Amino acid sequence: MIDGIIMVKIFPGHERRIHRTLKSLVGIRKIYLLFGDFDFFLNVQVDGLMNLNGLVETIRGTEGVVTTRTILATSFDKFGPPGTEAC
Repeated sequence: MIDGIIMVKIFPGHERRIHRTLKSLVGIRKIYLLFGDFDFFLNVQVDGLMNLNGLVETIRGTEGVVTTRTILATSFDKFGPPGTEAC
């Protein structure tokens, strides 16, 4: 499983429609509305990098989307017992 964060910038006035579209996409776990450089913050989980790429391409292809920024994420518990260094 791949955990990620996708930030989405959209044209003003498209928030509700794009939110409805995003809610219907497989892999998006949670959607946050932002006030700043980006408009949506998506917490995503998919089966592999190809699926993540497909999800990002689908989002980018949505009418009203200006740009996206994707970040891969992981939790510290995957690095070992508490107190161990991740690096």
